[in-house]
Amino acid sequence: MGLSEACFALHFIIRNAMPHSDSIKDPPLIFDPVLHLAFTPPKARYSFTELGLAKPHNAPDTCYTEPFQLFSEECIRLMRRELFQKEFLDKWMRTWDRAPCYIGGFSADDCEDADFIKQAWYHPATQAAINQAFGTALKPVRRHCDVGYVNVQLGPDGRDGVYKYTEFPSPPKTESEEKSLWDEVPIDAWHKDQVPVVCVMMLSDTSSMDGGETAVRLGNGKVVKARGAGLGGAVLMQSGTLEHAAMRASNCAERLSMVTSFSFADPDLDDSRLTLKTADYVNEDMAALRLAHLDYKLNRLRDRVELALHRANKARKERAEPDRGEIDAWVKEQILFLKQMSWELFEREPNYVGKEVPDDVFRAYLSGD
Repeated sequence: MGLSEACFALHFIIRNAMPHSDSIKDPPLIFDPVLHLAFTPPKARYSFTELGLAKPHNAPDTCYTEPFQLFSEECIRLMRRELFQKEFLDKWMRTWDRAPCYIGGFSADDCEDADFIKQAWYHPATQAAINQAFGTALKPVRRHCDVGYVNVQLGPDGRDGVYKYTEFPSPPKTESEEKSLWDEVPIDAWHKDQVPVVCVMMLSDTSSMDGGETAVRLGNGKVVKARGAGLGGAVLMQSGTLEHAAMRASNCAERLSMVTSFSFADPDLDDSRLTLKTADYVNEDMAALRLAHLDYKLNRLRDRVELALHRANKARKERAEPDRGEIDAWVKEQILFLKQMSWELFEREPNYVGKEVPDDVFRAYLSGD
């Protein structure tokens, strides 16, 4: 153990040995990019075109990146400190049909939990790093389960074992150690996300890990495995278009990855992949989530209107004529945008949860049939 790790371990022991009372609380954790950001750009990005997949309409051709370092080890320890408190896990650890265990639901703006985690993801320096890594400006999606969602690989102790985790990543384990009934269960099954882009960031020590990659399904049915990141490292992928799954890892005591969602910062880029398709309809407060979705979409529309106003003001100053074709296309696009928003709010559940919407179903909705 190095000096830094020893100091953190000593602090952890002293802090837990000291008497606590309801009136004494630990000081708030503050994200400092000098200490907590460790960004190194990815060495490569892979496009939909080179992978033989159709490029998404009105969206970048970037499919996914090589792993890159994003946060420091100290930052990961502080994130884990927030996550692995009993009260926090009691409130936010969940199970659903797609995965046996995840920690999430705390990223709504009116939720005070996981403050440091949200500071880290919302900081301008973090956003600048994300933009550089992806090659296109992005912005976080601030709904209930879109920032700091943690996929948990269960071990022999199941969900009870998650309560044993601490702010320090578990050391590697040997193949001879106890097997788990969860060993053949994927961490997160095959799916496309309900957001345009995700950043998958590793919270565990991967130095001896076998497997644990993100598997990607290509158009010809072939599966490729995107190389996983190390502790504090990340991969960005346009996951609303790309079918993928989180594979189990072996030779490790834990495999924890944190997922944060992004949309395109340019409001005129496609937003049809930001939906409620894979929302956790069992555990979430769906009324609140629908309102958060409505809020996001209306703000997006407002941003589009502001850009259209800017273009109109520019044309007026240049004494140009309105372009009917351009305006008609813009109006048609916003009508489609609003119809898609309405469909997600009122038609997605119960028949199309976790599913792509058949073209004829949505066409019928658009026509009012």
